[in-house]
Amino acid sequence: MEQEFLSLMQGSMTVLEYEARFSELSKYAPHIIEDERRKMKKFVMGHKPSLRTRLVVFDHRTLDEALSDACRQEGEMEQYLEEKKALQKRPAATFQRQDKKKTVYQTPQQTVAVSSSQVPSVRSHGVKKECPHCRKTHGGSECWLVVGRCLKCGSSDHKIKDFPRLQQGA
Repeated sequence: MEQEFLSLMQGSMTVLEYEARFSELSKYAPHIIEDERRKMKKFVMGHKPSLRTRLVVFDHRTLDEALSDACRQEGEMEQYLEEKKALQKRPAATFQRQDKKKTVYQTPQQTVAVSSSQVPSVRSHGVKKECPHCRKTHGGSECWLVVGRCLKCGSSDHKIKDFPRLQQGA
């Protein structure tokens, strides 16, 4: 059972299913889980690669912090895949010249109108608009630059220039 715990990977399980199995098997390897940081690291490293890469950027101190972020990230990934699938089901839009049309972006402080010539062209699965503030294509989500979040991880605790992982490497 200890070996099963040591080789435990998320695979096709959800985050909560993986956490339940992790907790169940962890009692067979008490020497590994006695230290909260090691326990959290084992938990994070057992996730599927697409989720693990999103989790390692956070400086989790406990398993509960890692679990909370893993659930949130899993939800965001599922939402993204659902939106992508919905966009692929739509018929491709016919090309229309849009030089004179305006695209309106809402920000908490003001409404900004920009010419559609500044917006990237129509792709076959839908329209991706470039944010006029940060020049990224983050769809309908709020612009991290406008709301003052870290442009690396989205945290409102710090800016990218003060990103904890980058500070450790310096």
